[in-house]
Amino acid sequence: MTARHRTNSVSDALGALSWRVYVFAILLSFFVVVEPAPTDLVFMIAVAIFCFSRPVTTNFLSGSALLGIYLYLAFSVLSLVFVEFVFMFALRAVAIEFYMIGLFAMTAYFVKTRGDAAFATILGAMAIGGVLASFVTLVALFDLIPNSEILFRGEGARNRVKATFKDPNVFGPFLVPGFLFLTWVVVESPRFRLWALGAMGLVTISLIATFSRGAWVHAFISLSVFSLALLVYRPTARATFTAIVWFAIIVCCVILLFLDQITARLADSFFAQRLSLQTYDTSRFGYVADAARQIWEHPLGIGPFQARYVYGYLPHNTFVAFAMHNGLFACLGLILIYGSAMARCIVKVVDQQPGWTKYALVFSVLLGLLVLMQVVGSIHWRHMYLVCGLAFGTYTTNTLLVAPNPLRRRKRAARRRNWQPAE
Repeated sequence: MTARHRTNSVSDALGALSWRVYVFAILLSFFVVVEPAPTDLVFMIAVAIFCFSRPVTTNFLSGSALLGIYLYLAFSVLSLVFVEFVFMFALRAVAIEFYMIGLFAMTAYFVKTRGDAAFATILGAMAIGGVLASFVTLVALFDLIPNSEILFRGEGARNRVKATFKDPNVFGPFLVPGFLFLTWVVVESPRFRLWALGAMGLVTISLIATFSRGAWVHAFISLSVFSLALLVYRPTARATFTAIVWFAIIVCCVILLFLDQITARLADSFFAQRLSLQTYDTSRFGYVADAARQIWEHPLGIGPFQARYVYGYLPHNTFVAFAMHNGLFACLGLILIYGSAMARCIVKVVDQQPGWTKYALVFSVLLGLLVLMQVVGSIHWRHMYLVCGLAFGTYTTNTLLVAPNPLRRRKRAARRRNWQPAE
C-alpha cells in the first residue's frame, strides 16, 4: 500500500469516526441541565476529528443559506460593538451562535453525503434521547428520588416538569421531532410497532407534564401536517388511517364514559389554568410590539443579551429578539437559513420524488417551530438548527427504516450453520 493510499484510508477512517461521535453528541442532546452540556463537548470533539479527515467535496447548502450564514455571523459579531452591559455574557452569546451554525452546517453535510441512513440515525438518536428524558419525567412525577423538586420548574412547586432541561418550554419542543419519528415507525414497521407505541406513550407523558402551551401547539401542528403526508403516501395510508380512527374512538369513549369525572378534575386545576390566558400574556405581547419599534432606532442591534439591561424586558419572539440584539441584517440571515430550509422541503414534497416523505417530516417540524417562535425566544435551541440542517439532505427512499440486506442476512445464516464449537 502506497503512502497516499494509507493517508486516504486514515482520512476516511477519521471521517467515519467523526460521524459516529457526532451521532453520540445528538444522543446526549437530551441532557442540557448543566453548562457546558456533555453534548456540546462531544460535538466539539466530532468537529476536531472532522477537521483532520478528508471531507467529500459537495455543495451541501444552497446559495441563500450560505448568504444567511454570512449575514447571521458577520452582523452578530458587529453587534458586539454596541454592548454596554456585561460584555462577557454578550461575547458568550455570540460564541453560542457560532456553535449553532456549526451544528447546522455539520448536520447538513452528513445528511447530504450519507442520505437516508443519516436521516434515520439522527432522528432515531433524538427519539432515544427523548425517551431517556421521559424516564426522568417518570422519576419526577412519582417522586422516586430524594429532592426530585429539582426536576420541576420553580422552587417548591411540582407543576411543570423540566427533567434534564433547564426550562420545560425547551424540553417540550425538543420531544416533537423524536415523537414524529416514532409515529412513522408505528405506521411503517409491524416489527417495531409495540416498542414504538410504548416509547410514544412515555414521550406523550413528558410532553403533557411540561405544561408548555407552545409545545402542545407545536406538537399538534407538526403531527397534523405529517399525518396528512402519511395519509397521502400509499404504503402508510391504511395504517395511518386506522391509527387515527382508533385514536378518535378511544377519545370519544373516554369522554362519554368519564365526562363528569374529567370535568370535575379539570375545574380549577393547574391544567385548566395553563389552558387559559395568563396574566403575563398581555404584557408579553406588549413587549414584542415595543421591541419591534426599537429595532428601527437601532438597526444594527444593541448587542446580545442587552435588552434586559437597556429596556428592562426580553421580547418573547425569536425574530424580534434576535433583530433587537444582533441587528436587522443578522435577523435577515436567520430568516434566509430558516426560509431556505422550509422552501427546499416544500419543493421536494410538491415534486413527489422518492424521499419526499422525509422532507415532509422536516417541514412539519419546521412549520410547528415557526409558529412557536412567534411567542418564545429559540435562537439558542440546538434542535432548531439540527432540524434545519436535515432539510438539506439527499433522500432517495420514502421508507424510514432501511431494510436489511438479504444477501448479508443469508451470509450470516450460512456462517451460523457452518459454525463448529472449538474442541
